[in-house]
Amino acid sequence: MIRSILFAVLILSAVSVFAFEADTLKKSKPVKTVSPEEQAKRNRINQTFSKFSKDRFAIDLLGTNWIYDKNSARMNGLQTKWYSRGINIYFYYDFRIKKSRFSIAPGIGYSATNIYSRHTLEEDSIGTYFKKIEKPDDYKVNKVTLQYLDIPVEFRIKTNPDKLDQVWKFAVGFKAGIRVDAHTKEKTKINNVTKVVVERRFPDFSLFRFGPMLRVGYSSFNITAYYGVLDVFKKNRGPKANEFSVGISFNGL
Repeated sequence: MIRSILFAVLILSAVSVFAFEADTLKKSKPVKTVSPEEQAKRNRINQTFSKFSKDRFAIDLLGTNWIYDKNSARMNGLQTKWYSRGINIYFYYDFRIKKSRFSIAPGIGYSATNIYSRHTLEEDSIGTYFKKIEKPDDYKVNKVTLQYLDIPVEFRIKTNPDKLDQVWKFAVGFKAGIRVDAHTKEKTKINNVTKVVVERRFPDFSLFRFGPMLRVGYSSFNITAYYGVLDVFKKNRGPKANEFSVGISFNGL
């Protein structure tokens, strides 16, 4: 009985000491309070970020190319260059889903792709085909340029939708575009004479394009990718090829 009483006394003493030390520790580290003026300032900053952290404006610098069979009919061994490139300039409007991290962002913008090769683009009664350049050393530039008016739509996720910077972003979506221009540009230098020829006479490119797109990144710097589901050329009027692009995206506002 005496041992039980002593054991209970020891337990109560230990609990009392622990409670005293915990209370002392709380008193030694008071909770920092924020003045009403400071809180109002923080609220104003958050409201400003919530207005402008919409990723409304995006510029994409792209490495773009085609997926095709170079030995197929009307390609004639075409080998596009690795440095083929393009650019997107898009304006989005972000619709946040209530107060969640999710949003939907439809947009509109301009896109251009430049495909370089050592082939020329020719036409016959059947349609468009590629022809190998007989004297490639004379050609300094030879490219096909396609320009589109695009309507992209993104489904977005942000780690913190109310911040402008230091935010991880993930967006998946699609874009549809209508072709507004298609031309070739050939630059030759023969006997120290430079000649540039631009031709716009190729109606066999598809009028529309469509495909999925992806954007992943941190803050204003992102990686973006796109794959064109529709063929670059009209059916039975040119070789079969599909566009793809991968690049760096700068976005904000």
